[in-house]
Amino acid sequence: MAGAGQPPLLVTARRIVTMADEPYANTARPALAIQGEWVVDVGDLGDLRRRMPGADVVDFGDATIVPGFNDAHQHPTMTAANQRGVDVSTASSRADLLEMLRTRARDTPPGQWLLGTRYDHGRSTGGTPLTRSDLDEVTDAHPVILINIGAHWGVLNSAGLAAAGLSDDSVPPPGGELAKDAAGHLTGVVHEQALFDLAYPSLSRGRPVLPDQNPEAALAQLKSTLRALNAAGITSVGDAMAGPTELSLLQEAHQRGELTTRVNALLTYRHVDTFHAAGLRTGFGDNWLRIGGVKAFADGAVAGGTCLVEEPFEGTDDHGIQTLDTDELNKLAFRVHAAGSRLAIHANGDRAIKLVLNALEQARAARPAIKTAHRIEHCSMVDAEILARMKALDAIAVPFGSYVAFHGDKLLDYYGADRLERMFAHRSMLDAGVAVAGSSDFPCGPFEPLLGLASCVTRLSTAGRSAGRALGASQRISAREALAIYTTGSAHAAGEAAFKGRLEVGNLADFVVLSDDPLEVDPKHLPDIHIHETWVGGQAVWRDGEDPP
Repeated sequence: MAGAGQPPLLVTARRIVTMADEPYANTARPALAIQGEWVVDVGDLGDLRRRMPGADVVDFGDATIVPGFNDAHQHPTMTAANQRGVDVSTASSRADLLEMLRTRARDTPPGQWLLGTRYDHGRSTGGTPLTRSDLDEVTDAHPVILINIGAHWGVLNSAGLAAAGLSDDSVPPPGGELAKDAAGHLTGVVHEQALFDLAYPSLSRGRPVLPDQNPEAALAQLKSTLRALNAAGITSVGDAMAGPTELSLLQEAHQRGELTTRVNALLTYRHVDTFHAAGLRTGFGDNWLRIGGVKAFADGAVAGGTCLVEEPFEGTDDHGIQTLDTDELNKLAFRVHAAGSRLAIHANGDRAIKLVLNALEQARAARPAIKTAHRIEHCSMVDAEILARMKALDAIAVPFGSYVAFHGDKLLDYYGADRLERMFAHRSMLDAGVAVAGSSDFPCGPFEPLLGLASCVTRLSTAGRSAGRALGASQRISAREALAIYTTGSAHAAGEAAFKGRLEVGNLADFVVLSDDPLEVDPKHLPDIHIHETWVGGQAVWRDGEDPP
């Protein structure tokens, strides 16, 4: 084992939650013995000191140590790229949001693109999306693109539409929409593939309109992003949208030793053949940067109201958007499965999930000797039939952890209280024997795992008119189950359960030092637990009191 020649280090605290069998739980003082990146022993501190007399001891006093949080699905490279724009998620009104964009416009040379990110229409514009005319008030000297917090739709001003080559006569791309008003004029709102073509290099069918970043600036932004994750206790993350640009950035950071969070990269489906031809299949890489699978999209967003649902959204006849043609979906599932890679496919609505299950079942039937456990990203709306089919396939669910807390109002508006009883259905999934991972989908939702744990345990909304209201209370789970989802569950989803997710012999020494025991505190106060330190591979990557990321 790497690090075996190094002197051991003993780490102790009042409580160590290993997420494994804990025969030492009642010992005088639990401790971990670490050599290099690895846990080499677990037990009573006194006993370990007698057997390892030369070991240094780090004592965290009355704190609690838990395995490092593992966010199986978020977007750190997208988040890093967003730093070149304006994060408008704190805007509380239309006027506030437009002024944030005006401020940036004043500092931006005319003709250059102005990017706004994390636009939350529920919080800032009363649930009604802005249009080109709203953004035209900001500037006519800059093309503007404002991306919704769900990252599946955005708004352009008139200059932005012109710069993107879009007009009233433009034909929307397959899997995308160009919104028009009653007179047939573009409103500036673009959905799904129509947005991806403009903003995301990993998903665009051509060249996005936003300019490429300077490589050094991109690396600095990634480093800052990962440091913010460390400050929240995150030691591993799934990057759920890694194309060639993003993978190159991650590789460069790894080569420079600047990854402070382990990354499981999901490669975007538009590049799957290129990646597979180069030998980049699931499992390729090392303990810092590993290929986790192939990412694709079957439908739209939950918080954006574009997912593909059997019953229409509340008060409408709209069933959402299917973003990948059924035939293309079936072919993709077969190609990925036959290559021995894992398909990690975004499917929110129940109708979309059923289409994905059809494709996976066909792929498994065609190549039954391949037993790869595929993933359904978000898997937001389920029923008993869906869960039974997932269990039969050993499919892994990667639902949102914090969406009830963060997006409560929008969820009620789009889906109603009754449907929320089978959304983000952690309780039903676990009871059905379906493997479940923890996920924030940041920047689409908050990345703090302790907020995710609280949302899963309490199912309480925390903002807007639904604040304090339980949404889908039948899906509550225990604090230990929630912690397992964000540790062992995410390790399983990444194909790394053999060495991640538990603090036991032979596992990586990735852990978080907390002010309180998450299994003992009132679940409402889980987000108030303080992160003292975050360790990755036996080294502290974040300590309380350091400069904020």
